[in-house]
Amino acid sequence: MSRTASRVPLGLKLAYTAYMAVFIPVYWHYYGPTNFLYFCDVALILTLIAIWAENALLISMCAIGILVPQALWVTDLLANAAGLSLTGMADYMFDANRSLFLRLLSLFHGWLPFFLIYLVRRLGYDRRALWS
Repeated sequence: MSRTASRVPLGLKLAYTAYMAVFIPVYWHYYGPTNFLYFCDVALILTLIAIWAENALLISMCAIGILVPQALWVTDLLANAAGLSLTGMADYMFDANRSLFLRLLSLFHGWLPFFLIYLVRRLGYDRRALWS
């Protein structure tokens, strides 16, 4: 029996899984189950499945679905930090009524696109993703 080497490091899989083990119950508590219908949250969950399965199609679909919206979120976050609100997408990140911990969990909007690009480089891009 031949076993191929994992293309995604185990440490990365475990770290992402640990993040999701915290993220899901916290977001469920504060925002409710309907929050997980947003594309960015769907991409987080699909990415969790995809990194363990090392599934290029799921990773590619997530990348296509969220790269542009997340870039817009980051732009709005940076604008907010400078005192402007471009789209309102990231305004909640500066809401002192929300816990700092909850807001820090939301920073996935900034790192998830880069993580997906890394995963596409490791697993390859599946051309079916654009039409899926």
